[in-house]
Amino acid sequence: MEQTTFVHASGLFLGFHRHFVYLYEKALREECGYRGTQPYWDWTISYKDPEKSTVFDGSPWSMGSNGIYIPDRQPWKMVFPGNVTLWFPPATGGGCVYSGPFTPDKFLVHLGPIGLEPQGPGGGYDYNPRCLTRDISPPLSLNQGPRNVTALLEGPGELGGFLTRFEAPVGGLHGNGHFVVGTVQADVYASPGDPAFWLHHAQVDRMWSIWQGQNFEKRMKQVWGTQTSGNGESSLFFFPFFFFFLAQGKGI
Repeated sequence: MEQTTFVHASGLFLGFHRHFVYLYEKALREECGYRGTQPYWDWTISYKDPEKSTVFDGSPWSMGSNGIYIPDRQPWKMVFPGNVTLWFPPATGGGCVYSGPFTPDKFLVHLGPIGLEPQGPGGGYDYNPRCLTRDISPPLSLNQGPRNVTALLEGPGELGGFLTRFEAPVGGLHGNGHFVVGTVQADVYASPGDPAFWLHHAQVDRMWSIWQGQNFEKRMKQVWGTQTSGNGESSLFFFPFFFFFLAQGKGI
């Protein structure tokens, strides 16, 4: 949470999150006795109906279900680094996860929210036990399909262009993947509170690896950007949001 403003829309994004997922997998093996590898969520398999995917179908081996549907909700407010404020229309859930291994009797989120309002105690940094909530959005999920993945991987040959497209929150495969799940997963500061974060970011890292592998000698050591969020080309980070919400008739 403390590193959020340095490791998004910056040159640190891909490397930081690769290391972050590595540390999580290492902890699973050394502290929990896990003998497998870190799985990834292939968005292209489930993009048409994410609730029915093996990731979110609520089975005992899934990442749990969607949240319980709460009707008549208002758009929810999200504040990004740099005090960029945006509003999202409610989707298909909104409440607590109701089946699978992360129901309230088995699992609680302890920190946040920070980027979502209302914030938790201490601006979201103090202890705040609560159920894991989700609000899966099928319209946003359509942006995670094979055509979008192919366009990214076959697009810019330089890391700056690749990152700018990848990190765009709506239309960009990384940011959009968070907002497909919604609520806890959508809070850019505290999204690791949802266990689905790790599958999403394993896939993010996989995309980087595939992109590098297409011209490995050139792309293996390619770096780009600074440690300042939104510096340079990455200032385009929020532009897809602007056009998405204009098209939806939503105010910013």
